[in-house]
Amino acid sequence: MPYVFLVDADDTLLDFHGVSEEGLRASFKEVGLAWKEEYLTVYRKVNTALWEMLERREITRSELMNDRFSRYLAALGITEVSGESMNKVYVRYLSTMPRYLPGAKEFLDELKKLGKVYVVTNGTAFVQESRFKILNLQAEVEDIFISEKIGFDKPAKGYTDYVISHIEGFSPEKAVWIGDSLSADIKAANDAGILSIWFNPRGQARKEGIAPNYEVDSFSEILQILKRIVDK
Repeated sequence: MPYVFLVDADDTLLDFHGVSEEGLRASFKEVGLAWKEEYLTVYRKVNTALWEMLERREITRSELMNDRFSRYLAALGITEVSGESMNKVYVRYLSTMPRYLPGAKEFLDELKKLGKVYVVTNGTAFVQESRFKILNLQAEVEDIFISEKIGFDKPAKGYTDYVISHIEGFSPEKAVWIGDSLSADIKAANDAGILSIWFNPRGQARKEGIAPNYEVDSFSEILQILKRIVDK
């Protein structure tokens, strides 16, 4: 059985941070609101908090989607546009403007030479499927596991169990989980006994109780580590 690589999508392979900012700017323009640079920081704070609540199963996905922009606009003091209508505009932009992180496509090409690659992603199904179709990501990997379609979000055991059960011959000893999120990717790997690589180019702080086997800030580092592992 070749090595299996479970690779996160957003901010591991795909530039979600950059596209998110562009989508926000475009959304504000479409609804006739002036954009201010500090709005991005506020959005990321609100959005990250809600996604972490979802990972801890404190809220549902529908609650996240329904509340996200209501909370965001309230934090900005904007009342002339509803959160529901703003979310629809933003999600539409988000679903149509994906791109790889610099060097990610080349990394993916090299990764496939070392084993079988599967994408593991939290996200809204129609958004992710639209983005992946535009990039033809399905043709680049063995399979893609989208949390909304599975019914569980990373790092839930239900998500990991589903992924493992749908990879023929899967063995934790010959698997590596690669992702940028400690709370989603690395925790899921830890809980399943899978070796993990934390992709951390933005220099995020570690979270207590979640320990990756490796921490890297570049694709070249990931490949160096994996080549040593595969060659053992």
